[in-house]
Amino acid sequence: MLERKNFKKILKIIKKDFKLKLLCLGFGIVMWFFVIGGINPIVVRQFKDIPVKYKNEAVLERNNFLITEPKKPLVNVSIKGTRNDVYAINKNDIIAEINLDSSITAGTHRLNVNVKVPHSVEIASVSEHEILVSFDEEITKTFDVTVETKGEIKNKNQVVVKKEPDDKFVMLTGPASYVKKVKKVLAIVDVTGKETDEVVIAKLRAVDENEKVIEQVELSKTDTNVSIGFKNFKEVPINLVEINTASNDIMILKKNLVPKVVSIVGNTTSLEKIKEIKTKPFDLSQVKDSKVYDLTLDLPKDITLVNKDLKPVVNIDVDKKLEKVLSVKTEDISIQGVSDDVILQGLNDNVDVTVRGYESYISNLKPEDIKLYIDINSTDIGKNVQIKAKALDNVEIVKISNDIVKVIAK
Repeated sequence: MLERKNFKKILKIIKKDFKLKLLCLGFGIVMWFFVIGGINPIVVRQFKDIPVKYKNEAVLERNNFLITEPKKPLVNVSIKGTRNDVYAINKNDIIAEINLDSSITAGTHRLNVNVKVPHSVEIASVSEHEILVSFDEEITKTFDVTVETKGEIKNKNQVVVKKEPDDKFVMLTGPASYVKKVKKVLAIVDVTGKETDEVVIAKLRAVDENEKVIEQVELSKTDTNVSIGFKNFKEVPINLVEINTASNDIMILKKNLVPKVVSIVGNTTSLEKIKEIKTKPFDLSQVKDSKVYDLTLDLPKDITLVNKDLKPVVNIDVDKKLEKVLSVKTEDISIQGVSDDVILQGLNDNVDVTVRGYESYISNLKPEDIKLYIDINSTDIGKNVQIKAKALDNVEIVKISNDIVKVIAK
């Protein structure tokens, strides 16, 4: 009996403010989940600059290829998971790869980036799903070593006459597109303040036609020993020695030596005796056109040029004799020698006059500059006579077409 009363009492207590109590219970459950979730929530974390590795690089070796761009690609990867799992991951646990297959050819290709993360988390995002990768054939080429000097030597009466590298040539390896840009391999020696022969170490650099360093290629040697030497020098004029004459059809207008002065080296005694350097005989009969003609210097045995690569030349301008045909009107032909009026039977409206002379004289000659005439006397009436042209300065009248007409009295 007592137990039944207690049960009813408990039931009454429960029913009292039931909705409020139910609401509190629900709120408590929600708060419990919130607290539990707050201890290890779902979070997203980004890892920057994950290195992308090239997988199956043996393909490159088999095809003799190199990757030119990008050398070290990077991506940003975001992962998602519970906080405990996400923060247990470090950068080295994330793997980004590009798979190279045997179908790759030279050129630029868009390749997929494959990202792997530990099973406890998942990938939220990747900054680059594809990367442009450039492939090029690897080639090797031999280049001579070119030595150049910079700076001002101590003795102004001297010049550098010797600059010989121990390594005459080097091997250069790299992507074909970059190797083809290389113009030369330079060894630059600073001679500032120097005046005695010595051996110096010079760094080797592969450069393009603008002497900009090509960094993408590899040299078989990075430096070389260079022997440098000094000698006294002297500047003297070049004397052009000529033989024969130009042909009758050629008039030489101008001759210009390049250079006019040359620097020579030798022992002091020999240098003091030399006042000029002659050329070997230049045959003027070979001159046919306006152009540059090569010359050879006649150097004494104990004398050499400072610039051993110097190639002296002479620029020659000529005027050539040419023929020109002008169509001249006959309406103003002059009749000389008789006072009576006559008719010229068979006279064409125009005749072709061929003239000959140097181009400078006849290039601007016009038909109206040609004055036609006929010289006749009383005995020429009824006869054929020849059309002539008055003489011009420096111009020869070669022929006149249809130059025969008959003189008829009116």
